[in-house]
Amino acid sequence: MINEELYVKSRMSQRDNPFRVPEGYFDSLAAEVMQKLPEQTSARRPLTVRMRPWLAAAACLVGVLFTATIYLLSPDGATQAPVATTSAEDTYVEDVADYVMADNYDIYACLAGDY
Repeated sequence: MINEELYVKSRMSQRDNPFRVPEGYFDSLAAEVMQKLPEQTSARRPLTVRMRPWLAAAACLVGVLFTATIYLLSPDGATQAPVATTSAEDTYVEDVADYVMADNYDIYACLAGDY
């Protein structure tokens, strides 16, 4: 056990880091990177970015005009709400009520808790 510990300690102390950084490398790194960067010119933003608020306003205006046109030019009957149709659930409830021979009074009494 002691021999293993000595062996490990001797191996770890002999191991050197094979990668070395030159002295003062990081002192001038930022300046060198900034020198290698190309000069930045003040480029104008693309046309689509500059026109985005105007395009959004135009889209809203078109939507309002389209909605108003549809509403104003539609006949009077088209603006009414559609008539509700019976669904399969309503038909099922009616079939069950017919089967048990319950009338409106019996259904009301059942729902009110007086049954």
